[in-house]
Amino acid sequence: MSSFTDLLAAGPVVLDGAMATELEARGVPMHESLWSAGAIDSAPDEISAVHTCYLEAGARVIETNTYQAAVLGPTDAGARPAQARGLIRDAAGLALLAVEDWADGHPGLRALVAGSIGPFGAHLCDGSEYTGAYELSPAEYRAFHAERIRSLDEGGVDVLAVETMPKLDEARAVVELIAAETGRPAWVCFQVRHRPGPPVLADGTSLEEAARWAQATGAVEAVGVNCVGPGSVAPALKALAAHTGKPLVCYPNSGEAWDGRARRWVPSGAPVDWASLVPGWLDLGARLIGGCCRTGPRDIARIAAALG
Repeated sequence: MSSFTDLLAAGPVVLDGAMATELEARGVPMHESLWSAGAIDSAPDEISAVHTCYLEAGARVIETNTYQAAVLGPTDAGARPAQARGLIRDAAGLALLAVEDWADGHPGLRALVAGSIGPFGAHLCDGSEYTGAYELSPAEYRAFHAERIRSLDEGGVDVLAVETMPKLDEARAVVELIAAETGRPAWVCFQVRHRPGPPVLADGTSLEEAARWAQATGAVEAVGVNCVGPGSVAPALKALAAHTGKPLVCYPNSGEAWDGRARRWVPSGAPVDWASLVPGWLDLGARLIGGCCRTGPRDIARIAAALG
């Protein structure tokens, strides 16, 4: 049994929130193509500080700042491949050291580090992780994701977070690679459309099909949704729970919508009522709950309080 499985079995567990939102609040500029991953080189102390804030807020799993750091991204931005791989390992090191330092002051408590693996669509910088409007072969997906997976594995993360996946075929390719090249457990979270009727992934694949795949795939230790509006979480969890007995994961965004053309978040105007939402998600089988884009340590503290 992995440490991640063991942690979930003792759960429910609090996940962290957004990295970019907190870095921006600290005055760290977002890189045009690498987004918050540009700070691995330019502002590592600020990344460490954000990790610590989330741990102090109650998170017991924190994610590396590598969502948009597939090796192709840094190399397109001017880094050599070896440098790009080193930056990914550095990001893992920052998270692991933050956990180690935090644990020294909190005897008896433990936290894990998840290696963040965003979709190919994030690399395109056009919002297509929310639409799935791209087509690659399984071999092309593997080629895109391979070096980041290897670098996170070498960096010593506890679990791999395959997240914001708008397409089932991409999730399949990534998990096959994880199973073939690492001994790490993984969770997979999908991006789903907000619409009436049965939930579907961003590219139109039914969430039921994705749940059945996750149930049958040994390397997937938990499955869920992320960076969806809070109102989309409960329908997605219901659909997943009907077709898998694996632990469920949810970390919605703040409810704001991403404008890919303008590259900005459009405010929703309403704060998330975590105290009302989280108990319902727990009842539906969620065992790892956190926040995604535009959430921060205060949100994570409210989730932790709602978990009791």
